[in-house]
Amino acid sequence: MIKMNPESKNCQNCKKTFVIEVDDFSFYEKIGVPAPTFCPQCRRQRRMTWRNDFTFYNRKCDSTGKNIISLYSPEKDRKVYSVKEWWSDNWDPKSYGRDFDFSRPFFDQFHELEKEVPLIALMNDDGIGSVNCEYTQNEAYAKNSYMVSMAWKNEDCMYSYGVSGPNAVEVVDSMDIFASERIYESIFLNQCYDCKFCFYSQNLISSSFCYDCRNLQDCFMCVGLRGGQYMFKNEQYTKEDYHKIISEFTLGSYSGQQEAKKEFAHFISNFPLGEPFMINCVDCVGEALLNSNNAKYCYTGRRLHNVKFFENGNDIKDGYDMLVGGENEMCYEGITPDNDRLALFTIFSYKCSDVCYVEHCFGSSDLFGCSGLRQAQYCVLNKQYSKQEYFDLKAKIIAHMKNTGEWGEFFPSKYSHFGYNETIAQDNYPLTKEQALSQGFNYFDHIQFTTGRETLSLENLPDNIEDVDDSIKHQILRCEETGRNYIITDQELNFYRKMKIPIPRKCFFARHSDRVSQRRKRIF
Repeated sequence: MIKMNPESKNCQNCKKTFVIEVDDFSFYEKIGVPAPTFCPQCRRQRRMTWRNDFTFYNRKCDSTGKNIISLYSPEKDRKVYSVKEWWSDNWDPKSYGRDFDFSRPFFDQFHELEKEVPLIALMNDDGIGSVNCEYTQNEAYAKNSYMVSMAWKNEDCMYSYGVSGPNAVEVVDSMDIFASERIYESIFLNQCYDCKFCFYSQNLISSSFCYDCRNLQDCFMCVGLRGGQYMFKNEQYTKEDYHKIISEFTLGSYSGQQEAKKEFAHFISNFPLGEPFMINCVDCVGEALLNSNNAKYCYTGRRLHNVKFFENGNDIKDGYDMLVGGENEMCYEGITPDNDRLALFTIFSYKCSDVCYVEHCFGSSDLFGCSGLRQAQYCVLNKQYSKQEYFDLKAKIIAHMKNTGEWGEFFPSKYSHFGYNETIAQDNYPLTKEQALSQGFNYFDHIQFTTGRETLSLENLPDNIEDVDDSIKHQILRCEETGRNYIITDQELNFYRKMKIPIPRKCFFARHSDRVSQRRKRIF
């Protein structure tokens, strides 16, 4: 029976009070799940403990023995296959099928299954739908991209998170970029070209240091403008005077870039920035939303309709609690449900319908508690059943999970493949090792990176990109913040030269962390 009034509950995790609205109860009733026991923030954190976007490792493919790049450390007790091998017909995920044991909790049994079924090294389609995108995660239909995550239909992109096309080209060191080209150090741009240090803006051309702007061309250090050209600090100039002012900023030098950043920060401090960035949205609560209706507590989304507690994706209808997703309907508690319908409690599912508690399943329907299945139907714990057997068993398992208190809960963080510090949970809810362990999360002490191998000190790195020669591609640098070593790739150097950008003094991980902190706060 649908509740007629909102209800306050205490979160089973953090013990804080949260409210379940009448519309929430209607949604839970429609998809056949109980109301949540965790508050929205704790549900989000729990999902994030299952998502590793940038912690990569060198290891061997457990099928071919070849060296591969993977999300999973070689020290983890998991089978890991290369992308091509995982998608091949050389193995059968149903061979790992097993009976359900009603004397034991569901999550324990699923955990045993997922420890045996081979995992795909990186969730990308390199060599299948993408070309030269080995060092990417959650990437599809891309070309020549490197250290990019949560992205699709892009080309020549580097060191970025959340880049989607069409026509997403040469996006570097940026976050949440749609259909834009030649973008550097920016956050949430839509349909922009040749922009640096721009934030929450749309339809910009050849502009730098802009915040909450739309329909601008040749503008510099502007805030809140709607249309204009040759604007500096929100004031109109002639073309000649504008270019004269801009020429005084030596953005090709690191020292000049840092001074410009400080000046922009001082300028922007004079403006109220409390209004959320939304375009063509009705009855929405959140940030960075486009063309959406009734989207509540949603962030960085396009074309969302009747959606709540969602972030990063597009074309979502009637869904709750998703961490990245696209073109899905009636989905709940998912990590990247893509082209799905009625996908509940899922981790990377694609073109699936009526699936529940699945991980890495594609082109399938009517699955419960499965891992790694493709083009499958009527399976439980990867074991094949007839249609009637499947639905009878599914009903019994749900009844069993209600008795154990598991039904309606997402996968427990303690069973994640990753340590808390390997996941995006650490970016959004940072914890020390002691804090993570005390709260029941995993922690991993052996993240692969190097220190102390630098061959060129930052003091000897040329200040201006014009003075940097090709030898930089053979040097090892040391991050001024983390101490981690990093290199400058050929593709990267070409971009810096073309855009007149100095060599960064921080490694990618420090730069990404800076962007996360600059992004507007997400409240759930």
